Amino acid sequence: MLILLGHGAIDLVAPTSARAELRNRVFVGTFLGNYAEVGDYFSISGSTSRSSSSGSLYLEKAIAPRSSISIYAGLQRISSDGDGASGWDNVQLNFKQTLVWLERQEFVLSVGPSIELPAGDRRIGAESHPREGFEMLFDKGFGDLPASAAWLRPFAIEGGGSWQGKLTGAKDDYVSGYIELEYSFGYLADHAGGFHLIRGLHGFTPHVDFDYSQYLAAHRNPTLPSFELTPGVAWLNSIFEVNVGAHFGVNGFASHPDAVALVWLLGVSYDELIPALKWTPFR
Repeated sequence: MLILLGHGAIDLVAPTSARAELRNRVFVGTFLGNYAEVGDYFSISGSTSRSSSSGSLYLEKAIAPRSSISIYAGLQRISSDGDGASGWDNVQLNFKQTLVWLERQEFVLSVGPSIELPAGDRRIGAESHPREGFEMLFDKGFGDLPASAAWLRPFAIEGGGSWQGKLTGAKDDYVSGYIELEYSFGYLADHAGGFHLIRGLHGFTPHVDFDYSQYLAAHRNPTLPSFELTPGVAWLNSIFEVNVGAHFGVNGFASHPDAVALVWLLGVSYDELIPALKWTPFR
């Protein structure tokens, strides 16, 4: 399957850097550290609320100019009436393949399979069966808008969707997706023309994320969809990222147990710090 994806890729402009940029635009990505571009990236992220807290590690390594592999692992703590449980969640492995890279239109589309290994602690609700899945991610900036709409150029949209199903045990299909709208102050100052900001604001990108998730088949009892909203602000450049937001459940079926949670992320494109790590085994 990975070979078919590699041969079927449409590489109009191949990405060459870790946290790849289109016209000097750097996309925010998700609060797990995942984004559509292929790169060498590491992040630590987490969430904190009244009844639970969690942390996660995300590591991605480019293995070719258009391909990468990544690993994700999470740690959770759940509290209930003074008692609680903590432990590691399952480990997820992903492959990412860039299918479309349009520099002038600031558009990236990537897809790839994933597998989740049941290595987590059952006390915090970790899945007891392996899962397979598939994910699609895209980024779209608006730097190609005409000069008459220059103030709209810093806007960008990121999004994606995924499906996961159990390999063993009772049938259990899980789908999720997200859309993120962001506005880069740095892009406004450097590429919109005629706009002047104090230097300290150049790295900031306010954004708002809308998330959807649902079990379409959960032991023959489909659940209602969960809708969640996360406004936040990121400070980032081609090397570092700091992202902080507040997570709200839009409906009564939100996946997070509390109405509000603080979410955060610290990320780094590590090959920009150590150039030797830009090495890829495949060309």
